[in-house]
Amino acid sequence: MPLPSPANQVDRSGSSERRKLVSLALAAAVLLAAAAVLVGYQLKRSEPAAMAVDECVALRTGAPVEYGCADSQALYRIVAREAVVWPLESACMKYSDATKAVAEPVATGAQPEIALCLAPTRFNSDDPGALQADDCVTVKGAGETVTRVPCGSSGLLSRVVSTELHRQVPVTDRACREQPKARQAFAHSSLGGRAIVVCAVATDPKDIDNAVVGDCTGKDMTALMRCDQPGAYLRILTVGVVHQKPSRPECRGVTGANSSSMAHNDKTDLVLVVCLGPVPPNDSAYAQVGDCVAVDKSGGPVQTQVLDCAQPAATYRVIERHESDDGVCPDQGSARITLDSGVTNGSTICLSRK
Repeated sequence: MPLPSPANQVDRSGSSERRKLVSLALAAAVLLAAAAVLVGYQLKRSEPAAMAVDECVALRTGAPVEYGCADSQALYRIVAREAVVWPLESACMKYSDATKAVAEPVATGAQPEIALCLAPTRFNSDDPGALQADDCVTVKGAGETVTRVPCGSSGLLSRVVSTELHRQVPVTDRACREQPKARQAFAHSSLGGRAIVVCAVATDPKDIDNAVVGDCTGKDMTALMRCDQPGAYLRILTVGVVHQKPSRPECRGVTGANSSSMAHNDKTDLVLVVCLGPVPPNDSAYAQVGDCVAVDKSGGPVQTQVLDCAQPAATYRVIERHESDDGVCPDQGSARITLDSGVTNGSTICLSRK
């Protein structure tokens, strides 16, 4: 068969070159599109490279300065970035851990557009928002300043039980109500006027704020001591926390109480109420119906005490007791002991001869 003439041969070299050019053009278009997407993302992404959420700052003359979060100068962590509204603190009120709000730095003459919501880091010893359970603090006033210190420090310290966030100072919605161990409550004014309440106990075991039933104290009712120590004057009868200052008498219904101690401040509604009575457990103030009482009239004021009924000196038996100092007994000719009102309504203990 004859070979085709050169005029009938197909030249494919030009088609191949065109395909290469088309492929290159498509690749370039893809790269350009990808670059456009990347640029668009950089323009539209919500977090800038600096001062992003979870980065840390210090506040120098009120303006934030960025530090690594492991740096001891990094006193605050950025928990949110919000559009600026005025007052600025209102932009961050939705974040329970935020205690500060500052404007993101801008060029001179420009208006800030972003509010940084800040929470204290553990490097911050002066912001109670950074406190944790078992931290030790010194407190001035009712919470105006709360400073974290080593627990072995000298001075009057408190140990943190927990912290709470409340609407405002003073706190009137039962501070530390979920913390039965708390004996103290301090309120520190924080972001937007809301209150950080520090629920705490005194670190000194002898502080009367640590009183338990059966402890004793001196006349000044400040330091606890053993009941057999010289100077022991009053015995702890009840210890309780209430959320309003009790009206008098503070220890109504507490048998034998003749004194009380209250610890509270004007920035929270937590009140620690301690009721106290005579140290000797056989003091006649504690006498109940059926007990026997010895009456000593020899010289000076009449002395009475509860004794075992088998004792010869126990010449009277308690036939009635009521919590009023009215002095009324079933037989007006019988002996009686009347305890004056004060922290209670008083008591009348009616006696008859055995």
